[in-house]
Amino acid sequence: MTEPRVPGDAPRRPEPRDPGAAPRDPGDAPSGRPTRELARPPGERYMRPDLGDAAAGSGARGSRAALTTPLLKAIGASVVGAALLFALGAIFASTAGLLFVAGLSGGAIGLLLARARFRAGAAEPALTRRGAMWLAVALSLAAVAAGAIATWLFARGEGGTLGLIDYLLETFGLFIPLEIVIAGIAAAWGAGAGPVER
Repeated sequence: MTEPRVPGDAPRRPEPRDPGAAPRDPGDAPSGRPTRELARPPGERYMRPDLGDAAAGSGARGSRAALTTPLLKAIGASVVGAALLFALGAIFASTAGLLFVAGLSGGAIGLLLARARFRAGAAEPALTRRGAMWLAVALSLAAVAAGAIATWLFARGEGGTLGLIDYLLETFGLFIPLEIVIAGIAAAWGAGAGPVER
């Protein structure tokens, strides 16, 4: 125990070490006692369990696991987007909100697919940034195309006689090409800016 310091006293110099003593480890506490090692790294408690499972697989298996979940979520968002576009265009026969829904679904697809760009524990990322963007754009364009084709099929079932292109141009004009552009841009943005957690 050290004595309390009185103001005005000169600071005490540390006592010289015994030249025959074993050198101290730099990680030892200043008192010379060895420090305690943690059983697990402190950051381990923040690791998500599903990422830890993906890290257990190595090589292609870990890469496949890192791609499967984001891809399934992005496909789900694509199906929901196509269903919303069909509902607006066919059931409600409205163009109001088509561009918004196309952009929203494209952005959601990109944000969900962006998870595949990042490491899953020890596994390498399943997709590069460019690969994630292209896949997100392809899924968003597929959603717009599926919504447009389903709308045309619904119109054919109601007694329509026009072909696909003629019907879409006659009914929606430039909305379908604008949906394609907006969905593609939003998907590329989402894949570059993502990911979304859970």
